[in-house]
Amino acid sequence: MTRVWTQVRSVEAGEVDLSGLDFDIKVRKPKEDPLEFDVQTWNLSRDSWSRIDEGDLVRIRLGWDEADVATVCLGKIETAKPSRDGRDKKYRLKGIDESEAATKTRMSGRWRNRCPDEIVSAIAGEIGLTPIVEDVGDEVDGAYSVTREQQVRAWLDELLDYAADMTGTAWEWFASRGRLHFVPQTQETVDAPTLSYENTLISIQDTSEPDDDVDEKLEFEAMLEPAIEKGAAVYVNTEDFEGAYRVDQYEFQSSTESGDHLVRGKCTPIEAARPANQPTYGGGRARTGVTR
Repeated sequence: MTRVWTQVRSVEAGEVDLSGLDFDIKVRKPKEDPLEFDVQTWNLSRDSWSRIDEGDLVRIRLGWDEADVATVCLGKIETAKPSRDGRDKKYRLKGIDESEAATKTRMSGRWRNRCPDEIVSAIAGEIGLTPIVEDVGDEVDGAYSVTREQQVRAWLDELLDYAADMTGTAWEWFASRGRLHFVPQTQETVDAPTLSYENTLISIQDTSEPDDDVDEKLEFEAMLEPAIEKGAAVYVNTEDFEGAYRVDQYEFQSSTESGDHLVRGKCTPIEAARPANQPTYGGGRARTGVTR
């Protein structure tokens, strides 16, 4: 018997729960730019629309009723616009993940003889994010000060330089889903399910170019899996590709209009690859080593 999975999608905008309406939802994480959302809905009541303002928080949850449902974006509305769509009225909400917005704030702090990852952890706590960091293994000599002269993201960029110098490898930071990641570019951050045609995979292909800095760059499309995010480790198991890969960018697309409930993404091989833990259902910046 064919098993039918029930799509789950919900959007809360400010004080308004939009559940039950028709949606077209996109949550996208480009390689460098912030996690962003684009939600379109139709025939919202005038009272509900009046209670949604730019600057309000939007919580988007996606998944499957028989498996995992997760918050894939907690963002701040940057634009909220109504428009005509034939005889209907369409409402569009766009913005970026609130975690990324936190890195645009300013703060001050001072640390002495601390590792870059320890400083990043302290900064994350100050701006309300959970730190996900890897050990750099060396300390910044003397005092390191963060001031309100520039945004937190500029200090994080500087700490990437320290980490790259100390380790000789490329590092990156990115913020999403309430977490601030500070990791080597090749380091996976969470485990996600296997990508297999026997599971949720729809298509996969190698899109690498001769001048790319990696030997293999896979582009995939699969049934929506909320555990996929930037830095996630996915284990690919197909006739043409097999091994552990790191997700570099992705996009969730979920629509009551088309019935789509998909994830598209790009991933590259993980060094010293190993299989990820596997369920059974179907901006930031980077730095390489520099000389000071």
